[in-house]
Amino acid sequence: MNIPATSRPPKSISSVFPNKLLGTVAEVLFLVVIGMVAIALHSKLRIPMQLPGRQGILYLAIVVIGRGMSRYPFAGTLISAGSAALLVTPWLGFHEPLMPVVYVCIGILLDLFCFLWSILIPGFLSVSLACAMAWMCIPLIRFLLTLLTGITFSSFRHGLAWPVCTHFVFGFAGGLLGMALLKILTRYIRK
Repeated sequence: MNIPATSRPPKSISSVFPNKLLGTVAEVLFLVVIGMVAIALHSKLRIPMQLPGRQGILYLAIVVIGRGMSRYPFAGTLISAGSAALLVTPWLGFHEPLMPVVYVCIGILLDLFCFLWSILIPGFLSVSLACAMAWMCIPLIRFLLTLLTGITFSSFRHGLAWPVCTHFVFGFAGGLLGMALLKILTRYIRK
């Protein structure tokens, strides 16, 4: 398909397709695949720091880019559903049985917080805060599991405050990085 040089690039993936249903299916599949790629990279590219939540930088940067390329306000949920679909397989090496549920919660919370924060705070800061709050749910859910089941997690060896703070910081950094990369990417596409 030849696009004249004077036309603007498509605003979302689904607008590339002439059929609306086909465009919607393509965009949903695109978001699910982004989630699968994000969790696969999260699994295989381990950052060698001994800080809980450090993988949030890479994972959330990818999710923010995917959300920014979509027209759906619930794109984070679809991306996280793709991550959860891959998490139920034994290929990635995650052994925590509730990890898929945790990642779906991250996506839902990210979309919800992005909506709420965008009303109060515009731009980079709102998305970064939304990412921080959503990523911070991991130690909170794990703490709840510890209280209910007695299962212990190594991230709590220094208490609850430490993993909550580190997840918040790495979530914020991931959101900030994702927004910066998205801005660069959209400038590059528009040229």
